Amino acid sequence: MADLTPSERYRLIVNTVTPRPIAWVVTQGKDGTRNCAPFSFFNALGDDPPLIVLGLMANHATGDAKDTARLIRETGEFTIALVGEADGEAMNLTAIDAPPGIDELELARIATLPSLLITPPRIASAPVSFECRTWQIIDAGPRSTVVLGEIVAMHIDDAFLIPGAAGRPPRIDTPAMKLIGRQHGAGMYVRNSDSFEMKRVSWPLPDD
Repeated sequence: MADLTPSERYRLIVNTVTPRPIAWVVTQGKDGTRNCAPFSFFNALGDDPPLIVLGLMANHATGDAKDTARLIRETGEFTIALVGEADGEAMNLTAIDAPPGIDELELARIATLPSLLITPPRIASAPVSFECRTWQIIDAGPRSTVVLGEIVAMHIDDAFLIPGAAGRPPRIDTPAMKLIGRQHGAGMYVRNSDSFEMKRVSWPLPDD
């Protein structure tokens, strides 16, 4: 890795670490400016506190920090929507390298709902969305900002909840969400619809 340029490392990573879930991130500046962009350097990290991680790369052409990173630093708040197939084209449009100050939510005609605990809105059509506050920001390098966010509220569309047995909470119908993720290459995606089950092995191992 030390012998490669950052762009060469990036290509190797994104063509091998797949599939990657997509964080559709909405931020809002103190002046009311909104921004929306998808990121696939994203995952969940724990439950106490409930943490997610975003890897925010600088603009490849200019080296400048993207609006998402700048607004998270400014306000410490953001929402994340998970992306279903029906939102794929709108999500892709918000990945455009628009000039600072452009409202991608308006550009892509994306409806929003108010959040409960933070200022940035959430995407109305998302099957799941998270309201997050910054837990820690790590400046990993000149082109990379790592944001650890604490989930302070979670929204799940009622259409994806299955009533539980008496006295038990509802279950989540994950396959019905039809989530998509990033795959290899510049424009390749994967559907979350080809699953198989493999039971976890317990110790001690069974006798042959």
